[in-house]
Amino acid sequence: MARKLTKQNILDGVNKRESLFIKDYDGEVVIRPLTDGELTKVFAVLGNIQLKEDGTPNVSRVEIAKNLEALRIATSLGLVEPALTIEEVASMKFGIPEYIGTRILEISGVAGPQEVKKKD
Repeated sequence: MARKLTKQNILDGVNKRESLFIKDYDGEVVIRPLTDGELTKVFAVLGNIQLKEDGTPNVSRVEIAKNLEALRIATSLGLVEPALTIEEVASMKFGIPEYIGTRILEISGVAGPQEVKKKD
């Protein structure tokens, strides 16, 4: 029998923290999953996107410029340490915002690691 969720269980989801090593900077950042409202902001950039059979967005059909912008927004929203604005995220080394944003979306339950090419 599954346990009943409490309001606190549900709201604690965004309190999860994960350290992510960034090879290009030889250091770690701390990230968190996004809330439903934050994910709405990320997906608003993408416009109309098709869903896969499992209900997750089919990001393989998104324009590259919109995809990069959405990943920068996800990175800015999900970075805990250091906290960065979208403009600061955009000034990072190429590929790093996409790497961080992809992992943030993964821990938010949106994208699987096989869906987006990661920078090692």
